Amino acid sequence: MSRIVGSLLLVVAACATARPPRPSFPDAPLELRDDTDRDQAIDRLWVMPHGAARDEVRAGITTAIARRIDDALQEDKPLVAEQLLYQLASLWQEDPDAVGAGLAAQAPLIERLRAVFAKSGSAEPTIACLVLLAEISGGKRADVMSELEDILGYADDLASAENGSNATRAQPIALLQPTVLVLPADWLVAKYVQLLEARQKVVADLLVKQGASIQLVRAHHDILSTAHRIAAALARAGKPEAIHLHLSRLTGIGTDREIAARAEVLAEQPTADAYVQLAAALRKDEHAPDPVGALAVCEAGLAKFPHDPTLLAAAAEHATALGRVDQPIAYYEAARPADPATVRKLGALYAERIARLGFGGRPAAARTALATLEKTSQGKVWTEARAAAETALGKGMLSQGRLDDAERALTTSLDLAPSVDALETLATIYYKTGRLDAANKMASAAIAATGGDLERRARLERIAGDVARADNRARDAAVLYLTAMHDWSELLKTPQPPKSLLAEGQLEAGRGLWFLGHSDRAVDLVLSATEEDPDSAATFSSAVAFLIEVGRPVDALDALHRALSADINELYKVYMCLWVVADERRRGEPRDRQAVDYLASRHGDLWYEQLAETATGRLDFTALRANANTAPRQAELAFYGVVLGLDPEASAPAYAKKKLVDVIEAGLVLDAEFDLARLWLAGP
Repeated sequence: MSRIVGSLLLVVAACATARPPRPSFPDAPLELRDDTDRDQAIDRLWVMPHGAARDEVRAGITTAIARRIDDALQEDKPLVAEQLLYQLASLWQEDPDAVGAGLAAQAPLIERLRAVFAKSGSAEPTIACLVLLAEISGGKRADVMSELEDILGYADDLASAENGSNATRAQPIALLQPTVLVLPADWLVAKYVQLLEARQKVVADLLVKQGASIQLVRAHHDILSTAHRIAAALARAGKPEAIHLHLSRLTGIGTDREIAARAEVLAEQPTADAYVQLAAALRKDEHAPDPVGALAVCEAGLAKFPHDPTLLAAAAEHATALGRVDQPIAYYEAARPADPATVRKLGALYAERIARLGFGGRPAAARTALATLEKTSQGKVWTEARAAAETALGKGMLSQGRLDDAERALTTSLDLAPSVDALETLATIYYKTGRLDAANKMASAAIAATGGDLERRARLERIAGDVARADNRARDAAVLYLTAMHDWSELLKTPQPPKSLLAEGQLEAGRGLWFLGHSDRAVDLVLSATEEDPDSAATFSSAVAFLIEVGRPVDALDALHRALSADINELYKVYMCLWVVADERRRGEPRDRQAVDYLASRHGDLWYEQLAETATGRLDFTALRANANTAPRQAELAFYGVVLGLDPEASAPAYAKKKLVDVIEAGLVLDAEFDLARLWLAGP
């Protein structure tokens, strides 16, 4: 493959084009009301040492979550409010004793939440609110605790009425568990563990004396996980050494031999390896794998053995399983890995960090992260890690329209260690910017490099088909589309394929069929994809954009209406509404009422919210322009200013055309606005 890539690098150099200088923007600040940015800030929080600086960062995150909770309450979205409540409480997972001071200013909001949840009969989040208020309320603590006991007692009464007097404790345990897992305050964990132990003893005795009954099994169906739940709660509370004492009190049903054995070793010989082994036992439980508890065990071990490389690597593994990036990087770096497998894991995390920064509009920070990797040890495996990081940087730069930087990083990646990912991204850039010969060579090389990865190959064959079609090679395009569809068909023959794969296969096949002339069948497949994976915002947005681009507005509207009733991120819903409304304006049709109503319901200071406000006449275009402080926002300002008629100057055809050309020249080739701008320019 190296010989092929060497020749391709010559193609890359030949295809380099001089582009006029573009406006440079500073890195975008974190906007904590945005879910992605807030997750990134929380990720960073876990590596900050306890102290004033960490408290300040946490206070900012707290304020942002509180605003989102307030929005959810105003919009009557209790499930969203509940999710945000648990996220808020989890900020104090490592130091629950500090939650009272940290959330004191939010007491009125938590009181509102408690009232909402109590009124609706949602006991779990009501209990979470009460636990937080107990930590905050000071003189009202007794009243709060009394209400908590009332709820737990009522739950016992209901269980007894349904399944008899032997059903007690099961419901209080279930109601307390969500809060215990995110906020392991000492008193709460003690209460929870006591209930688990008492329940297990009573039920075990009943089984010996009376045998199992339907009522007993129904009431205590979760008793098999008793040992695991006790261990998880104590681990989160920072007390893994106490797990053995509590598990030793259990006999019979609900015990766990492996966790008990690992906990006993830790209690008697608390070595670094003992912490690693207990953490692994928690993590690999077949019914409820617990990376949070596993990480907590490792962190307790690191308090005693801060430089143990095995313990550091184990902590990194568990943190990675939680979807974190900065924390596992810190642990792996402290472990100073040399073995290839661990280096690859660290390299993948570096790449993820760089991509996250790039896609988040922070290219300077992405470059800094790459420079950190470049200072590490040399060797083949580190070269592969650097190549993956360069690819991530290239894709991040591409998301910001910085095509020259993107191509440079991707070329460097190919030079270091050729990858399908880099080849595919370069093929996409060349295709979208009209360099079809280079796009064809890159796509062909990527297909050849896929090996046995049928999913990747099928996706690339469709891209190669698009390139051939754009290059007026109709026969080649047809062969590639048909080959891609055949490969997708083979992939989806597996028993119960993942819904995400099924949806993608239908989208890809729909695209191919459309360009082969089977338009109705193609549309059926595209719409079917939204039914197969109704929780995927990407599936909906891809479907809506494609249907607009191929001139099927009624079907695009159908897909949009499905999306508006789906449980997906509101950002995607806003953009899909904007596309549909803009397309209706282009065709001289009335604006869809559901789309307009949804846009009118959005408000806030995030960019997509401001777009919705401007589109519905609640924010002046001048104010929107003042907030277009990144290259993607500048491109969207130009695009929506024209297609929605928001820009007062857009009524002049020459001005409107220039702005649409600006959108294309912004180089955001991965965005729907890029393709839609070309559609608008090609039209009358």
